[in-house]
Amino acid sequence: MAQHRAAIIPSGSVHGFAATEDNRFLVVDLPEGLAPTLDKLPCFAELDLALRHYIQFLHAQAMSGAVAGATQHHMLLLLIQLLQERHGSQLQLDRRVHAAQRFLDDHFQRPISMAEVASVAHLSIRQLNELFRHQVGVTPHQYLTDVRMKEAWRLLEQSGLSVQRVADAVGYSSLSAFSDRFRRHFGKPPSHFRRLST
Repeated sequence: MAQHRAAIIPSGSVHGFAATEDNRFLVVDLPEGLAPTLDKLPCFAELDLALRHYIQFLHAQAMSGAVAGATQHHMLLLLIQLLQERHGSQLQLDRRVHAAQRFLDDHFQRPISMAEVASVAHLSIRQLNELFRHQVGVTPHQYLTDVRMKEAWRLLEQSGLSVQRVADAVGYSSLSAFSDRFRRHFGKPPSHFRRLST
């Protein structure tokens, strides 16, 4: 903290960092579905005043043990979002990849074919998959799934929509397909997060 920098260390990685008086570890148990998001961040991130205050707040909440599960998820998602806003731009995307990413962000609520995304990017599906994976770290389909699942999680916790309505809102016409994908992405069924929010 003395230099106001954070080291983002994936689980299981070998590293030489230690938490002395001036340094702290914030250890979080992330759903596997959020891992690609963290992979896009730099290994070292400068912490501005707002981020430092928020991390200190997270540390205090973790030490108190007074925060419920759903609230912990929201706090963690906000931290990742703040880090992305400040440091995600360090990755300069190819304009075609950027166009594909914007299209996926803007249209995830409806069925999308990869041919449609490739057309927007002016690439073949194979070229799009290769370039997108190289620059973003996942395929366009995996990115689309990640966007949909995170929005579904938000809707389950923050809205009164039924699970079927949430599935519809993120581009799934089949409730069973949505529930299966959600469970594989986060390790728990949609109903788990709905219970946490009530």
